[in-house]
Amino acid sequence: MKRFLKYKILGDIFLASLILVAGGTVWAYASLRNVSGPLILHFNNLSGINQIGDAGELVWIGATGILMVLVNFIIATELEARDWFLGKLLAGGTLLLAILLFIGFAAIISVN
Repeated sequence: MKRFLKYKILGDIFLASLILVAGGTVWAYASLRNVSGPLILHFNNLSGINQIGDAGELVWIGATGILMVLVNFIIATELEARDWFLGKLLAGGTLLLAILLFIGFAAIISVN
């Protein structure tokens, strides 16, 4: 909690990232938990459907994303203490990955 208060900008960026990942996970699970049969998790234009699974797989994807955001927050605060640019660079990259993960959940919902 001290790190969140000490590095307010980083904390806000990582909070937004965490909300995007957790919100996308809950949204995808709530939308697709009652779908019978396997879900399409990954589709490629060249080879078609690459990966199928169930709603539990979506939770694991979200849990991995949340873990990524938390670990990157710890790393970014350590970097921010040494160099102001590197911490913000990692925070921006994490926010970008969280946005892409949210878009991925939206795509999975729309395909299924």
